[in-house]
Amino acid sequence: MTGRGRRAEQPAIATGRLAGGSVLLLVLAVLATGCAGPAMAGAHDITARRHVTSPRRALASAVEAQARLFMTRFRAGMFDRQWPQLAPEARAAWGSRAARDAMLTRKFGRLRIAAVGVGPAAGGGTWTSAENTRLTAAGVWRVPVSVRFASAGLQPGDAEASYTRLALDLIIPSGRPLVLGEGPASLDAPLVERAGAPVRAARVPILMYHLVGQYPARSQWTDDYGYRIEAGLTVPTAQFAAEMAYLAGHRYHAISLTRLADNLLYGLPLPPRPVVLTFDDGRLSPWVNAVPVMRRYGFTAEFFVCAGFIGQTNQTASHLNVQRYLSWSQINSLAGDGFWIEDHGQKDISVLWSVPPTVLRAEVDQSARLLAARTGQPVQFLAYTGALWPYASAAQAGPAQEALFPKLAQIRYAGAVVDSSLPSTVESSRQMWQLPRVRIFPGESITAFAAALR
Repeated sequence: MTGRGRRAEQPAIATGRLAGGSVLLLVLAVLATGCAGPAMAGAHDITARRHVTSPRRALASAVEAQARLFMTRFRAGMFDRQWPQLAPEARAAWGSRAARDAMLTRKFGRLRIAAVGVGPAAGGGTWTSAENTRLTAAGVWRVPVSVRFASAGLQPGDAEASYTRLALDLIIPSGRPLVLGEGPASLDAPLVERAGAPVRAARVPILMYHLVGQYPARSQWTDDYGYRIEAGLTVPTAQFAAEMAYLAGHRYHAISLTRLADNLLYGLPLPPRPVVLTFDDGRLSPWVNAVPVMRRYGFTAEFFVCAGFIGQTNQTASHLNVQRYLSWSQINSLAGDGFWIEDHGQKDISVLWSVPPTVLRAEVDQSARLLAARTGQPVQFLAYTGALWPYASAAQAGPAQEALFPKLAQIRYAGAVVDSSLPSTVESSRQMWQLPRVRIFPGESITAFAAALR
């Protein structure tokens, strides 16, 4: 877990909320061992050495020491030695030490790390799991960390930059700092491509939604075509709630596309009955009607946002054809609360496999950079824009699509999701640019929904 969280004030963790812990015991232990902050480490800082370290500085020093040890072991590939440093919640997300060791070894084993960096600790933060949005922590210490790889040219194109702006999140449950958000070693750390990785397949339904709410009224649209599109993209709130209740009742686990890629690229085992929830366009209605339902069950989801529409309400002069989009504040709230913000281009107009490089970069590269800069999180997945997949099956591709894939990798992406006429729930590491989805239609019965998951 990278620590996809926001600032807060007081320590606690929820569902289970982790208790802030024995702060006094930690302070005494730090003082007893002479652990001092950076201000006391200089050879000429004689005056500073005469003062007792403040309790908060002592806590920060202990947190920073734990972070330095964690990153030193990361650089050395000593992933098994990191396990005792993890909080119980972090261990539970992996399932086992062996699964974590194997996955991180496959991911980083062939990459030489030139250096790691550890910044100053800041307390009073919050953290939310990107695997279970009900698992939150307050009173978290955040430590900025960075990784510099010895070899350039990692794929996807932004992987190196992504590893220079990560963070560890630590808690102090019983007198000793423990790592909760693992930065570069986490489940949701940025993906790096592994040349020569074995071919793997997974069966994970990737469900596609757009709007969640009331059906549009025909009288509010100027033409039948626009109305039919809007109605066809709208899943009623009651239907969506019933579908999420079905998933929860049948013990499905909502995972991220990054977690799916961890399985396909690095062999990390998936939880039982995994499913990925996706929302295209960045419309407002899922924030209002879908997010509260998903939070109820702890489900995470991927929001493919059109960067060119953020904060807008598009409509005619007579207030017809109204389309409302998420604001930056709402997007940042989602990103901080365990959800994922990914790219759907500027305005979902250009057919990406048929445009020149200048248009491609203007449509998706710039949008991904903007989203990453505003949320502080890497954007590594794309939902294709402009048209349905030109083949019935997502597994099919022609010369135009094959030529597009390496361009997307050079820009920054690690994979892309497809909207094709034939749904599929099977993904392959050979086809990271053709991840199939299952479109959820308005008015579907729960029986049809359950069948679509198979």
